[in-house]
Amino acid sequence: MHQVIRFSFATAVLLALVGLPAPAADSSSDDPARKAQRIVFLGDSITDGDTYPLLVRQALVEAEKPAPICINAGIGGDTAAGMLKRLDRDVFSRRPTLVTLSAGINDVLHKVPDADYQRDVTAIAQRMTKAHVRLIILNTSILGDKHAESDRQLARYNDILHDVAQAYDCPLADVNHLMHDARAAGKDVLEEDDVHANYEGQRLIARAVLDALGENDVPVPAKMKIELMPGVLRQWKIEPVPNNAAPLDDASVAALKLDAAWKDYPLPEPGPAGHWWREQERQRGFAVSLEETLGKAKAYRAVTTIESAKRRFAFLNPGAALETIWLNGKRVYAHGADYTGWHAGRERVRVELQSGANTILIETGQNFFLSLTDDDNW
Repeated sequence: MHQVIRFSFATAVLLALVGLPAPAADSSSDDPARKAQRIVFLGDSITDGDTYPLLVRQALVEAEKPAPICINAGIGGDTAAGMLKRLDRDVFSRRPTLVTLSAGINDVLHKVPDADYQRDVTAIAQRMTKAHVRLIILNTSILGDKHAESDRQLARYNDILHDVAQAYDCPLADVNHLMHDARAAGKDVLEEDDVHANYEGQRLIARAVLDALGENDVPVPAKMKIELMPGVLRQWKIEPVPNNAAPLDDASVAALKLDAAWKDYPLPEPGPAGHWWREQERQRGFAVSLEETLGKAKAYRAVTTIESAKRRFAFLNPGAALETIWLNGKRVYAHGADYTGWHAGRERVRVELQSGANTILIETGQNFFLSLTDDDNW
């Protein structure tokens, strides 16, 4: 994970003496893009899917408001305790000016005691206050009939969220009220699992966030304008990994040959992808149909080549089920034991490109995302 480090003149000289390039200077103070509001969306899978953060940004852009940099920090299945543990890694490392917190659904489904939930949410608010970062607290979405008892228990959690928001002077995004009202009006706002918000439910979450931002007059888009993510690596050759294949290492990567088993695989995939959310991610540059297109396999390998006009530093940004990345024969990324989410750029991997052709090899599960950007400022 990239962290901005300020190097002294002496350090730069030392790096030059041993033949290493000095990292680029931190330009956060004079780069206009870095002066934009940086919103980190901290949450679970409802956030990890990226729909309501995208809607919030689109709504502000269409209303001709200043466009924030929206950074996803959602992880499927996460609880308030898990979010507290990863604040440094996933939130503060992104240099936020504002954080939104959405926690509670997994806590209630895992029967986390009220006192423990309150302790963890309070600790998150305390960390934000200490770091002088604004916090918006979202109260919880609703649960459907399959989880009726847990849905009733959410009332206690939402009382806790209200109290913490008041104690720390945080705006409260009233997601729960909007979703209850929509359900009472006969609207369907949940997926079939009775847990996750469907597209209309995601629009309600975006509405609550905009209201908490003080943007009550900004309408939520009825339809999302989906664009290919910046820097998506688009031209791949992919092969299913045989069941008896050993994991790659330096020697096997060096010996790897592209034969007829490797198929051309351009991105974005041809659509539509069926479910609205898969279609959202397909259009953004995720590979979501490897199994349907290439056949079922335990894993897949893919290769692409990019040209660089000069030797330079850049960032590789993985997502979905991508497991390892090899750049010019050297492994530069391996997804660790800690799950870091589905969303694009769940990690930002600083790499050095050589002048000319650069070969990128990946190992992945049933889906993947990978982009190459000049910096991590998105």
